[in-house]
Amino acid sequence: MKTYLLLALVATASLATGMLIAGVMGYGPLAYISYHIQTSSQGEVIPAYINLGNLTAGASGNVTANATIVIDSNGTYELHLLHGEKLQKVFSEFTVKVTIGNTSVVLTPDNDSASLYLAKGTYTVLIEVMYQVSQHPKGDLNVNQEPLLIIHPENDD
Repeated sequence: MKTYLLLALVATASLATGMLIAGVMGYGPLAYISYHIQTSSQGEVIPAYINLGNLTAGASGNVTANATIVIDSNGTYELHLLHGEKLQKVFSEFTVKVTIGNTSVVLTPDNDSASLYLAKGTYTVLIEVMYQVSQHPKGDLNVNQEPLLIIHPENDD
């Protein structure tokens, strides 16, 4: 019995050592997978990607981009500007005007949410960002594809 246990222990140690050596020799994961399953009861969002580029203290500008949303049912939807505290550390002014259909809302880090009624349908969403970088920006000075705006049915947190 001790022989079988010792043999199993040696085999396990050999396998682990072999895997470690293979990892050191450049072998690693062969594939990664990502996916998102869209259910039929939810709308669809094709987001806008807004890149302000390389900025310096005091720089200002305006950027526009388009997104698309598909609303599956009539109702009130909430729009939220994310990361207000972080934006206030970097920008002295940061305003986002969102136009969906014939309705426009203005969001800032201090006024970061709005509700609007949307009928079922597909909408092109115009997003306009107006900004001025602080003279002494602090905090996270490098941001790469971080969510900026979200929309969801009211009371659906």
